[in-house]
Amino acid sequence: MTVHHCSIDIANGVIRYARSPRRLDGLLKEANSGRSLPGEEVLSLAREMAGKGYEVMPIGCDHFDSRGYCLGHEDPP
Repeated sequence: MTVHHCSIDIANGVIRYARSPRRLDGLLKEANSGRSLPGEEVLSLAREMAGKGYEVMPIGCDHFDSRGYCLGHEDPP
């Protein structure tokens, strides 16, 4: 069975809140520390990814296409 990671739409899920970034507080956490990212940091990451051509922010995925979408992973038995 193939599983896919979730992703966050950059334009509609993040950048639309550019005028009120505090609404994005806690949307993402750092993988290593578990620290919740403030909205300004989430917005900065989204803009950086959009600049690279991503449409979505891949979440916890290391196998995604040029737009950021997960290409799928085999579910271990």
